[in-house]
Amino acid sequence: MSSERELFVLANPPNQNHLGVIFMFKSKWVIPATLSAALVVSAVPATALQAEAKVPTVKKVDVANTLKATSNYYYSLPDVSTPTYQSSDAVLNFARSNYAVSKDYYTTFYKDVERELKKQKGQFSGSPGALSKIILAITAIGKDPKNVAGYNLINLLGDKLVAGKAAKSLYITDYLYVLRALEAKGYSFPAGTKYADFSRKSMVDYLVSTQFENGGFSWAEDVENGVSVDMTAMVLSALANYDSDPAVKASIRKGLDYMSSQLTDVAGYSPWGGNSVDSQAQVVIALTENGINPKTARSFIKNGQWAVSNMLLNFDATTGGFKITPDQKSPQLFATTSAMLGLVAYDRYASDKNTFFDLTDAKASSLKYDTAAPKSLSVTKVANTTKTISGTTEPYATVTIYNGSKKLAAVQADAKGKFSYPVKTAFKANATVKFYVTDLASNKSKAITQKVADRLTPATPKVSKLVKGAKKVTGSTTKGATVYAKIGNKTYKATANTKTGSFSIKVPTLKEKTKVKVYAKKSNYTSKSVTVAVKSK
Repeated sequence: MSSERELFVLANPPNQNHLGVIFMFKSKWVIPATLSAALVVSAVPATALQAEAKVPTVKKVDVANTLKATSNYYYSLPDVSTPTYQSSDAVLNFARSNYAVSKDYYTTFYKDVERELKKQKGQFSGSPGALSKIILAITAIGKDPKNVAGYNLINLLGDKLVAGKAAKSLYITDYLYVLRALEAKGYSFPAGTKYADFSRKSMVDYLVSTQFENGGFSWAEDVENGVSVDMTAMVLSALANYDSDPAVKASIRKGLDYMSSQLTDVAGYSPWGGNSVDSQAQVVIALTENGINPKTARSFIKNGQWAVSNMLLNFDATTGGFKITPDQKSPQLFATTSAMLGLVAYDRYASDKNTFFDLTDAKASSLKYDTAAPKSLSVTKVANTTKTISGTTEPYATVTIYNGSKKLAAVQADAKGKFSYPVKTAFKANATVKFYVTDLASNKSKAITQKVADRLTPATPKVSKLVKGAKKVTGSTTKGATVYAKIGNKTYKATANTKTGSFSIKVPTLKEKTKVKVYAKKSNYTSKSVTVAVKSK
């Protein structure tokens, strides 16, 4: 992507098979030489095209917060949180988004790649495309794929291509991912005739040759019914660095036309009847890799919707994940992986960073890690009447609850950081409850403690002044408690008002200096007592 360029794709009539373009350098409109020549021939005023290229009003999207919520949800998934050599998609997504992972996340991935290489004696099962994704992930974390446990993965990739061609087992995805891997940081196969069929030019020419008349690409060169927006977008992103070749440029334009023609009324794609977030994510990649801003490309805007706003139709705000189709109840791993890729790609483009697959800026020192223990915890006051403990902490953090030294539960917070725990056995008054918070990066907080409040034992009665000749003991305590007044060996009682807690106990006429012991009971809990002496007046 040229940092000073935005390529605006103009809306086309259905039968038009090329895209008119206008380049904008900073704030000045510039018509490319080829287009200028076309204008002279057609005598169409340049101002008319410039007016047509004005950016339409599109739906506003909070990309930063959506990406943050999606990253948190994605990282919370068991298949993602502990990476293996097969976790290249997750590793690439986190590295390119600068999401703060645990301090050993990338190391765990890399060591498992080494382990698998050693286990297979320098080989990798799977296709050249799958190995290319591993190479991309290794490059993204600042490692050298030419020396992994002593093995050169670039050479291994070339060998896989040679073997795949001999076995006639290569697919379009293999070629496009191999190109992405080689272009990521300028890798090359060794010189010589062994890899001659897989020079960059040969692979680019091959991909261009597989384009069908409608402008789309399929997963195989001879399977026209396999043409899809997904495959077309992926090929266009792989061809992006070769558009100085007229044939490639024409192929890209034709492919863009095809993708634009497949848009639904909400600027999306529906290969199986629903809104496909995976297809849209690949289109975002294709556009941004080719220097096209999805937010201003008129051919990819419908009724105010554009690529990223369309993706959010599948967003599950409750979790932060993405659903395969908007009407699904729960998010799904594959859809979330794809959506995050699309969000990261657009965020990088909008921030004027290297495109998603341009890894020339990838350095180990640029990766972000979360090493700080959680400090955020707000929890309800715990009492011996508590039925549910609830609170808030970091999104998807785990809150571990102890009653003294006994572990009660480990509860995971939701996307908003909210958690709750239904108390199974009532806490005893004055017991110590401890909370520990462990975040997604496995950082653990210090213990946060609470003393269990006593809300069952009635309050110590407050007794009004007692004077000689009185026939009542009055005062206040817990609402509805039974209050007792003990005089000598006899005890008298009354029930405290259920609204005010006031009480009045009938007793024999009180004599001066008589001592009255008053206490309250409720639900088998007895308050502290108070003893009051009768005054003369």
